[in-house]
Amino acid sequence: MAITEAGIERSLREGLRDIRKPLSKAAHAPGYVYSSPEVLALEKEKMFMQDWLFMAREEELAKPGDFMTFRVLGEPLVLTRDANGKLNAFANVCVHRGVEVAIGTGNTKEFMCPYHGWLYDLEGRLVGAPYMKEAEGFDPKNCRLAPLRVGVWRRCVFVTFNPDAPPLETQLAQFEQDFAFLHPEKCKLSKRLVWEFECNWKLLSENAMDMYHVGTLHRSTFGAGTSVDDAKISLYPRGGMRIDYQSVPMTPGNQPLFGKLPWLEHEPVSFATMGFMQPNTHMVARSDQVRMLTGWPLGPGRCQVVMYSLFPEEYFERPGFAEKAEVYHQYLTRVLNEDREMVKSLQHAMEIKTYVPGRLATLEKAIHHVLNGALDRLFEERPAR
Repeated sequence: MAITEAGIERSLREGLRDIRKPLSKAAHAPGYVYSSPEVLALEKEKMFMQDWLFMAREEELAKPGDFMTFRVLGEPLVLTRDANGKLNAFANVCVHRGVEVAIGTGNTKEFMCPYHGWLYDLEGRLVGAPYMKEAEGFDPKNCRLAPLRVGVWRRCVFVTFNPDAPPLETQLAQFEQDFAFLHPEKCKLSKRLVWEFECNWKLLSENAMDMYHVGTLHRSTFGAGTSVDDAKISLYPRGGMRIDYQSVPMTPGNQPLFGKLPWLEHEPVSFATMGFMQPNTHMVARSDQVRMLTGWPLGPGRCQVVMYSLFPEEYFERPGFAEKAEVYHQYLTRVLNEDREMVKSLQHAMEIKTYVPGRLATLEKAIHHVLNGALDRLFEERPAR
């Protein structure tokens, strides 16, 4: 039975009544939202296979022949820059037997299937197929890796599996309005940080926007220097949001190591903002740094978090830049490690019979909105409140 059949979706909808209520009356979602393979399958079909997904920074694919590979809920893709400098994306699936033709990251002139040696150029065209001359009617000119659409926003590379998705500019319209002033296009990637967590990907995403836990769980890092009571939370259609608040820089001394970003000189050192765009793109900034973050499901109870640490391009020429940037990276790792056991415990709760979802607090406004935006998409309906 297909997971999208009405009976299965109806059974999944049962128990969602409390999270679908207005915030003042709502409770958290039932555990199966975070532990059910059926929910994850719906998320793949109705979200990850439909939207534009933030995959990389342009500087990670700077030279012709540079490539990166990914798996999005099992779907393999390869990103590459061809000899003309154009970014291309393909399904990383040989048109012969389906083997992945690219592995990892690197630089190449062509991709060769490791199974039977079929060759593809950097535009995905089949340029070599050994022992296929005898195959009647076979024309390599009609074969290529399945192309995927690629778009770039301020040096951030997006890919979609959906040939009918609206233009990237449409999905990013609110992000552009809210975060253009952070100028990620004037920044450069200092490090791509990757972590794995033993929890559902939505729990990590919710944790990133959860103002409620900051003063408790992160009190030894940045929590004491973060003001949550006067945070301004803006909610947008389709489960997007922005939070503006006051917080310290993410360094051991909670002071900027490079000074404020040139375009934020008018802001206080305590400036902080974050945003979220469905399905899994976060923008986070302090007065001294810009970061982007994505959360990728690896299964119902496992996920991968990728954080892109960005600094103004001119900073990279400063003496001691690498050492100071690494201080930020180590501190971010320390903060994420404070979350590690907590989200693992959260996931355990999602899988036990005795868990009863508790009421939401006002500070969980963003979580309530973002999760309901996802549920709207999964079940394509909004119950009466």
